[in-house]
Amino acid sequence: MDKKKEIDEIDRRILRVLQQQAEIPNNALAERVGLTPAPCLRRVQRLREQGVLRRYTVEIDPAYLGYQIAAFVEITLRQHTSEVATRFMKAIQNKRQVISCHMVAGDCDFILRVRTRDLAEYRKLIWQDLHRIDGVEKIHSNIVLDVIKE
Repeated sequence: MDKKKEIDEIDRRILRVLQQQAEIPNNALAERVGLTPAPCLRRVQRLREQGVLRRYTVEIDPAYLGYQIAAFVEITLRQHTSEVATRFMKAIQNKRQVISCHMVAGDCDFILRVRTRDLAEYRKLIWQDLHRIDGVEKIHSNIVLDVIKE
């Protein structure tokens, strides 16, 4: 089933509005996309059922909670086997500083997005946690200076 064919321009308008304001009431959403409330609600429910809308979230300013350091961390594994990759993926699951992990093709094997309170916590994450995961060969860090678009 080709999900792209099932999404029309009205669905795309609904998705754009929900990306900017997920908590919008259905009647306001319907008005913004040019529908009456009942068909709008049916479309949103269909988008959920199809898996297009996976979840609703709240975005919190990490700096407000004391997380001053943001970084992208590139991980290169020693061997390219499913066992080594699985071991790495399991090891980072309980690391609260790891916001997201992406397996990638290119110069590294994984890219992590991390947040820490300060450089001391960041250094501990890199040297005492990530470097100690069996199978990690190389770690390359990119500290975020400013967010231009997210």
